[in-house]
Parts: sequence; C-alpha cells; structure tokens
Amino acid sequence: MEKERTMENGPSQAPGYPEALHYRFIPPSLEGLNFVPNFGDIVFHVKGQFLAWGGTAVLERMPSGNVVKTPLPNPYFQREHERHRKSMHIEAIIYEILQDHPRVPKLINWDPTTCCLTMEYVENGSLADFIGRNHQSITDAMRSNWARQAAEGVQLLHNHNIIHSDLSPHNFLVDSNLDLKVSDFAGSSVFGAPGSALPGTRYCDPHVEGYVLRFSDDIFSLGSVIYFIMTGKHPYQDLPSDNVKYLFRRSQFPEVGHLSCGSIIRRCWLLEVDATELYEYFSRHG
Repeated sequence: MEKERTMENGPSQAPGYPEALHYRFIPPSLEGLNFVPNFGDIVFHVKGQFLAWGGTAVLERMPSGNVVKTPLPNPYFQREHERHRKSMHIEAIIYEILQDHPRVPKLINWDPTTCCLTMEYVENGSLADFIGRNHQSITDAMRSNWARQAAEGVQLLHNHNIIHSDLSPHNFLVDSNLDLKVSDFAGSSVFGAPGSALPGTRYCDPHVEGYVLRFSDDIFSLGSVIYFIMTGKHPYQDLPSDNVKYLFRRSQFPEVGHLSCGSIIRRCWLLEVDATELYEYFSRHG
C-alpha cells in the first residue's frame, strides 16, 4: 500500500529535502519483510485495518473495533511532525471537553506520549460517502433530522468556545442509528487559539483571511453542509473552485428557492444566523 504526497512549498524548498514524500503503509501481513526505503520514503507500519489518511494523521481500525488516529510522521522535517502532534493534542482536548455527547464520537483513550487518539468506530462512515451511496433512498425526514443534528453539533462546539474551522460532509459521521456526529478537530480553534485548517472553497466563507477564525465561518460552512444534505450535491459542484469563490464573493449562491429550508441556508451563507437559531429552526421544522 503506497501513497504519495508532494510538498509544494515550505520545507520542499530547503536543501536536502525531497521534492516528494512517498508514504508507504506496511500492513501487518508484510511486517516481516525487509523493506529498504528510498530517499523520500516514509514507512508507516499499519497496526490494524487501514481506513484513511489526511494532512495530519492516519486512521486505523484495531482488532478491538476501535479507531486509532496516529500523527502523520515526517522524519525529513521534524517541525512538521511536531505540528501534527500538536494538532492531535488539540483534538484530544476538544474530545475531552465534549465527551459523552451524542453529537461527537466517543473518546476511548488519549496517549500523550505517542499523541495517538483511540475513538469509537462510527459504522457508516462520513456523511459525504453515505449520501453518495444512498442518495435516492434517503427520505426528507432523514435529511431534516441530519440538518438539525449538524446544527446541534456546531451549537455544542460554539457553546464551548470551539470553532471547528473545517466543516464539510466529510467531517460529519453517520452511526449505526443513522445519527450524525461531528468529528476531526485537528485544525480547530479552542479558547481563542488560532486554528490550522480551512474547508474547501465550496464550504469556506470567501472573506476568510488566513487562519483568523470566527464562529460565523462555521455558519457559512454549515449552510453548505445543509445544502449538500438536502440536494446530495456540493454547492456549484460542476464549477471550478476559482469560479465558485468569485460568485461567493459577490453573494451569488446556488439556487435554494425549491428547498423547504432554502431561506435558512441562504441566511447561513449571508452570516445572518448563529448555530442556536439554526438548531431551533430545524427542531421546529423537522
């Protein structure tokens, strides 16, 4: 199992730093083989079932059934590896603050030495994948319930002075009861500290500057998430990202007049509501 990540800026310009990093994920069945890495290779020994990897961490499902999230290593640039560990620490703090709430996955364990998180496995994966697989069979009642639960999750974060900063359908999970849980807080802002992540163009307030985050940034993202829940499509799904940003900057958003909750989605994009108002709206209209 091999993945490649190309470093486009920062350390890639430093002398002696590889132009591309090749992450090689070695499954337990190949553990005994003598693998000699090349320059630019980063070897990661998978301990369970490989699930996914991202900009910060690798996710595996262990024989216990739980999920372990491990900071992505980078032996070529220690500062980046330390950033990944710090992001995991922030995520652990947030899970501990929010523990046992039905709108977030349950934290099983935090190891401060390895900076690994152990969490419950959420059976149906991301909201993005679930809707992609089942769009035609999802009822209006399910969609309204998900919109309410997404708003509830964001309200929970904001009530605890947490800005998620990277809300999208990929960061909401669907459990065995088809309920939503908001996840992935590695780039979040807690207690006013700077965040370290932003969502993709279709979920990002076009007026965001750097990583100076506001609660309203999550509200814009949530409007796009609810649009996706109701339509099964990302906002302006067929347009290039630059075109989407151009339209968003001019407050030209996708048509929502045909949706029963279209007016509240548009108010999210215009930053005219907060998470509590959204939750109350979908609680009344569910």
